[in-house]
Amino acid sequence: MGLPSTTLTRVSAVFSLLALVAVAISDFVLTGFWDRNAMATSVVADILVLIVGVAVVNEFLSARARREWRLLSDYALVELGESARHIWVTLAEHVGVGQRESLTLQEMRELVRSPAGKESTRALAHAIANDELKRNSLHKVVADLAESARARLGRWAPVLVETPFHRSVTRFVRLQARLSRLQTVLWEDSLNWKPSYEGSGDTDWIADRVANVIHLGSGIDIELLSSVAHPERWGQPGPQVT
Repeated sequence: MGLPSTTLTRVSAVFSLLALVAVAISDFVLTGFWDRNAMATSVVADILVLIVGVAVVNEFLSARARREWRLLSDYALVELGESARHIWVTLAEHVGVGQRESLTLQEMRELVRSPAGKESTRALAHAIANDELKRNSLHKVVADLAESARARLGRWAPVLVETPFHRSVTRFVRLQARLSRLQTVLWEDSLNWKPSYEGSGDTDWIADRVANVIHLGSGIDIELLSSVAHPERWGQPGPQVT
């Protein structure tokens, strides 16, 4: 989604203003020339004034378009942030880290991001990866999450091309890519196919990927949502959460 360019009209306006100043000065030193060419004088002045007017109108339209795009971009960032949050919270609940009914969002975030919490999350994910029934259940959850995240990313990608928070958006893309690969591995496993992807049939890989997606998502949601909650960060790189 491109925004109206004002570079050309700004340059034209500057040259037109300089030309108007030059013409005004020449009116004193070249009075005879302008008196003898009244039509040329009128045409030149009208053209220069028109260019300046076009530049002013273009600036106005560009500013309005940018305000409208900013509103839409904010909404897109919120959508991706909520998607990232839904991914990691759902997976964390599914592997047994805790339930939102008994834990606040911040408490659950601290559980999965603390050193001990990382190890615990991986151990829980490993237990599920080594159980065929639980692994099939995990596949259904991951497939739903991946499909939802893919749809949101595809819907808002054109709007976010020019966002100043490109690093946060890129991290969401990385989250979606890792979730999609996990989905593919679990899908192949559910069909009892011979392994043909990295991680297929490897319960350690599956457990590591689940834990990684949970940890990555628990930081990305903060990055995306805080970019909207703090408008003063526009024009600056988004906050980095490792």
